[in-house]
Order: sequence, then C-alpha cells, then structure tokens
Amino acid sequence: MADIRWTNLEGRNAHVASRSRLMIEYLRRASLWAEALGGPPKWPIFDIAGALAPDVRVDPEVAERLEEFLMAHVGGIETENACRAAIRWATLRDTPGVRLPDLPDPFEPLFLVYERGGEVIADESRAFNFGGRSVRIKPWREHLSAEPAISLDTDTLDAVDNEEG
Repeated sequence: MADIRWTNLEGRNAHVASRSRLMIEYLRRASLWAEALGGPPKWPIFDIAGALAPDVRVDPEVAERLEEFLMAHVGGIETENACRAAIRWATLRDTPGVRLPDLPDPFEPLFLVYERGGEVIADESRAFNFGGRSVRIKPWREHLSAEPAISLDTDTLDAVDNEEG
C-alpha cells in the first residue's frame, strides 16, 4: 500500500484500459465471494473476512498503523474501507487452521487498479470512471462469471493498454 500514489492526479488517465478491466475483474471476484456468503453485507466493496470469520481480528499495532497511513495518504472513504477489508482479508488468510473456499483472491485486482493509477471513486451514477471508460456497478449477481475479465500479469496489462489505450 505504501508504494501506491493514492492521489495520483496525473496517473488517473494512465492505464485506462487495464484499470477498467481490472475493476471488472475485482467486481467479478467480489461477486463470487458474495455468492459464497449468500450475499454481501454491502456492495461493491465489503469486508469478506469479517463475514467469513468475525472473530479474526487485525493485530492492534497493524490496525493503528493502517489508520495513520489512511489519514495521511488516502482520500476516499470507500478506498479506506477497501484497505481495511484487504488487511483483514490478509489476516484471515494468514491465520493458521483457517480453510477458505477455493476462490480467487478478491482484492488483488483492486489493488492493481490502485497501483496503476491511484484511487478511483464511484460517481453518483454508480460507476467507476477511468479517463472516458466507465465500469458500472451493477447488482452483485450481474457480475458473476466463471471466466476472468483479464489476466493480472504485468505484460498482459501493459499489452491491453497499448492495444486499447
């Protein structure tokens, strides 16, 4: 998280093609987790770990450092919530004895969105906008798909930007 330029004004229009496809992939993965949970408590960014294992807590020192980081570097409340959910997810994933459903990491594509151009915030029309490309936030069931929207490897992401950007 520390390497991400969260308020990257010049980067917001960079990697438009890959960032929009990565957001579609995040929504797809989040919908798979929502389905496994019988529906999300909130959509599109929600605390998957909290829904799966409410007793698993982030180390208080880590939580404090995260809050300090968020206050200093991250502007949007939804982005702050995504960071909190991702840290709790990592905590759950690293907890000995926890067995998770065989589903893809829900937050990996979302953090690639951030890494490739800073935070993105949904607008009043319930869409994420990437320099002229829009990704609508539909009800979670409408994002369900067995097929990934995009491969997460850097070469593929760069090629998508070169071809479509």
